[in-house]
Amino acid sequence: MDEIDLVNKHTILVVDDTPDNLALMIGLLKDDYKVKIAYNGERALKIARSASPPDLILLDVMMPDMDGYEVCRQLKLDPKTMNIPLVFISAKAEVEDERKGLELGAIDYITKPISPPIVLARIKNHLALKAMADFLRDQNDWDTAERLAFTLKGASGNVSVSGLQQFAEKLESAIQERRLHKQADAQSGELTTSFDHIIDELGQKLPQDQDLAAPSAEQIKLKAVCARLETLLAEDDAAAAKLLDAHAELLKAAFPAQYQQIDDNIRSFNFDAALVVLRGVSHQPLTLVGMQETPA
Repeated sequence: MDEIDLVNKHTILVVDDTPDNLALMIGLLKDDYKVKIAYNGERALKIARSASPPDLILLDVMMPDMDGYEVCRQLKLDPKTMNIPLVFISAKAEVEDERKGLELGAIDYITKPISPPIVLARIKNHLALKAMADFLRDQNDWDTAERLAFTLKGASGNVSVSGLQQFAEKLESAIQERRLHKQADAQSGELTTSFDHIIDELGQKLPQDQDLAAPSAEQIKLKAVCARLETLLAEDDAAAAKLLDAHAELLKAAFPAQYQQIDDNIRSFNFDAALVVLRGVSHQPLTLVGMQETPA
């Protein structure tokens, strides 16, 4: 029986111009969340405004061309992205830096070096708050919203969570002025199928004695892997690196001259460049070393 993952993981967008920082956050988040990455502000805005926006954004402050503060400002001005929780993670630890980030609309400000358990706990709390706020907007449930705002204000006095008091005050103000409206974020359940399980089972079930003109089981598997890798790269999904590792030998055999270039671009989180190279070779008739070529 196919292994089906019915858990609809939240998507977190990590924005940082340093590959080591991106790798650190991917390692921290990948088991519990779907992780997308952006290595500059423009890329972050594009992903946030896409048809599949993230549920939460982790944003560095110091980036070239467009810093994190400007990214935050633009996101909060856009009705399509203004409700996405945004958390700054930065080495800028001055009170003024944190104040500026929170005034721009960030829900939290975490300074580096980070404490992984604390970061994970804060992310979990902020996603829960977002889910509650979305629900209340959708249900127009003013009584429950007022109780939630009162509870959050009380909790903010006992729990040191940056931005919690500001969130509670904004929620209370919105309720009093009846500014909450029915504009829930479009969310649909994501049914994720175990990719490796399917293609491996496909290879086992295909007849072994095939006509030479037909593609082999390995070639069919290669096409499936390439298609999945293209999708992950196009969506800025950090799972692309994991898929590459899982099928490295297959891809090396198929693209001996281009594999290293694809690998290098993915490792440096230059997904656009990796996608260009992959599409250039995978959309041609695929050949495995020592195996028959698939007819066009």
